[in-house]
Amino acid sequence: MDYKLIGSPCGEHGPYIFYKALKYQKNGKTNILALSEFFFVKLWTDSDLISIGELQLLWEDKNSEQALASLRLYILPENTPDGRTDMHGEVSQIISFN
Repeated sequence: MDYKLIGSPCGEHGPYIFYKALKYQKNGKTNILALSEFFFVKLWTDSDLISIGELQLLWEDKNSEQALASLRLYILPENTPDGRTDMHGEVSQIISFN
């Protein structure tokens, strides 16, 4: 997969330059993914397990010229080592103070 950070830098801190979007090409198709957008993520190549990712940060390290990304992953409880428990999906009781 080919990718590139795009747009004007939106900030700098120390050796880091921050961006709002990246352009990538996969299977001959070009796409743009911006901060806060959601996308599907296949975590392991030998599994059909798919999660949802949210792009949180994009930055480039000026020292190493390396592009980096921070993601938040949303994973179903049954796809974790402990699996789904009785507490998953439970709604807490709301307490009213009058």
